[in-house]
Amino acid sequence: MIDTLARDGTTCPFCAITSGALTPEVVAYRDQNTAAFPSRHQQPRNQGHMLVVPVNRLAQIYDIDGVLAGALMTTVARVARALKNACAADGVSVRQNNEEHGGQDVFHVHFHVIPRFAEDGFNTGETRFPFGMVEVPLSERVKQAAVLRDALALPLLPGLESARSSQD
Repeated sequence: MIDTLARDGTTCPFCAITSGALTPEVVAYRDQNTAAFPSRHQQPRNQGHMLVVPVNRLAQIYDIDGVLAGALMTTVARVARALKNACAADGVSVRQNNEEHGGQDVFHVHFHVIPRFAEDGFNTGETRFPFGMVEVPLSERVKQAAVLRDALALPLLPGLESARSSQD
């Protein structure tokens, strides 16, 4: 079983999710190295915000080796393509933060994969990311996970088919 405790003895929510100890129904994707699930906090205009994490916790990106880096980026790219398709997004932002002063709040490496829309205000104003985030109820995150699971199996938007063929 995966250790769900951080070095300081606190529970790591991402380890608890990927191990199945906490809300396993929100896991949209999992392989031996990586997992993807909806973020608990999302911008109202950017619903479907996913997190991609390594299954085995590493605190920051500095700790990742080449093999895991490849697996993580493969999953990030797959999730980004599927999310763009599922949300009919105009674009996708991928963010990754390290250490407290770099904006990291859960000390388990994670990539934010966020559907973006024209004039969504994501980077501007008082409610810009991360200030305008709201807590998304578990029931909605379960639905978002199901949508991503389905999208990972569907044909991609026109122009993205060649990206899928190189992944399959």
